[in-house]
Amino acid sequence: MLKKSVSLFILFYFINTSFSQQYKGAVGLRFGYGLGISGVYVLDQQRGHAIELLLRYGYHGVVINRPGGNFQVLYEKHWEFGRNRNFSGYVGGGPAIGIGKKTYGATQTYFALGVSPILGIDYTTQNLRVPFILALDYKPTLYGDFPIASKKNPNSKSEFDFSYYEIAFSVRIGIGK
Repeated sequence: MLKKSVSLFILFYFINTSFSQQYKGAVGLRFGYGLGISGVYVLDQQRGHAIELLLRYGYHGVVINRPGGNFQVLYEKHWEFGRNRNFSGYVGGGPAIGIGKKTYGATQTYFALGVSPILGIDYTTQNLRVPFILALDYKPTLYGDFPIASKKNPNSKSEFDFSYYEIAFSVRIGIGK
C-alpha cells in the first residue's frame, strides 16, 4: 500500500511540474472535418497551462455544407512524456461561437453557441531552430443554434446539435521562447 502511494505521489509530482516546451506560442493550420487556423499560447511553461484559439470556416467549424464562421477558445493542460520529452498529451475545454447557414441554399441564418471538451496528443521537434508541432485531437462539441430573425423565416426555432465527429490534425510553428 505504501509503495503504491509513493509511486502515485511521484507520478503526480512529475505530471504537475514537468512541462517545459521550447516555445511560448504556436500558429498553424487545423485539418479535419473542418479547416481553420489554430494558435496556441502557453500561459505557464513549467505547469503546462495553455490557451488554444481556433478560427474556422463554417458556423459549426464544419466545411461541408455549413457556410459561415466559427471562433473557439480552449483551455488546455499539457503533460510531457516520451524518452526525449517531445510528446505531450493534453486535455481541456472551452466555448465556441459561430454564425452562418445550415446549407448553401438556406435562407435562414443561425447564431451558434457551443461548448467542447478536447483530448489530444502532440509531437514537438525540440532540436530544430524553429520547432514544429504536430497534433492530433478529438473535440466533440454541443451547439445551440439560435435563428437570427428574418422576414422570410419568422417561425424558425432554436435547435441543439452535437458534433461528435471532430477529429483533427494540426500543424503549427513554434514562436518565442
